Amino acid sequence: MQKKIQYKDGTKLFISKAKDFDTADYIHQLASFLHACLDRQPQLHHKVMSCLQEPVSSKQAATLLQVIAKTTDDSIARTSKDDDSEWFKGLDTRFKTKEAVMRNSAEARMRGYLDHTKRELLAENLPHDSPQNNAILFFKEKLRNSKYNASYFDRSTVSEQERLCDSQGIFECEGPYDQHQCPGIHYINPYASREARIVFSTWNFDHVIEKSRSIIPELKAALSSQRASCVNLQYFYDLLFLHKNPSTGALKANGNLKLVHIACHVKKPHECQCKSEKIFLDQHDEVDGQTPHHHTKLQRQRVKRPLPNSSYFTRSKKLHRSIDCWVQNGYR
Repeated sequence: MQKKIQYKDGTKLFISKAKDFDTADYIHQLASFLHACLDRQPQLHHKVMSCLQEPVSSKQAATLLQVIAKTTDDSIARTSKDDDSEWFKGLDTRFKTKEAVMRNSAEARMRGYLDHTKRELLAENLPHDSPQNNAILFFKEKLRNSKYNASYFDRSTVSEQERLCDSQGIFECEGPYDQHQCPGIHYINPYASREARIVFSTWNFDHVIEKSRSIIPELKAALSSQRASCVNLQYFYDLLFLHKNPSTGALKANGNLKLVHIACHVKKPHECQCKSEKIFLDQHDEVDGQTPHHHTKLQRQRVKRPLPNSSYFTRSKKLHRSIDCWVQNGYR
């Protein structure tokens, strides 16, 4: 454990230009000094962090910021409300641990995306068994099974593939939608202090393929088409709710969300579109995940499997395609 250094009032900081300044020992000393300053002058937190988070190319600055994030005071390790009551100020009294708060934060974002999608798809008065209602039911079931991806913000989650921070709670900006990494030095640990928790609320999930400009319009059009029974709902679920993390392999290979600092959240139109070949299912697609009971029931009502001698096979290619999707998904 790092030894805490006590500083007297009036202590001044001198930064050396010597070559050995970039050693770990010097960087840790500087990080400790800055933490002591922030402890005594909490109002300087935002100014210091904003200066440190400006885009820079200095390797020393990047290392320093990482150390600052990782060597905060003892409050970072505290988890319960009894141990760090200041962190919980302004929150619902039902929360007893920091992890519970952060899980709720991630879940709230997923519920927000679901509510937005629901409003867009169900703007009109549609039958209960409509393709649009069944799509919402599908998304709800998937989210319930994944506990609304609450693990994304929970540092206590055992699997590193299911959380977006390290075991201490440090989050790193994943950079603009069209870049592989953050061009600046954007790190934050919302578990460290109440102020950091509030600042973290300004970090966003950026949809690489945009939710409002691309995903929902494509989904809405597909569900209103004659091929509504063949829409690939798993593909749209991944685009709306799944984190994009190529480094974890196939588990999240189809994800579309990047966690970004507000400065890296690109508001202008993204140059990314839904893949037309994935919007509908066909005989050659591999279906990832099962369609829920409600969706299955809908297919049984809307598409009847004709007898081998039925004239429908020769009269309607559209019906034939629907039957292909129907049989492929196991609706027999």
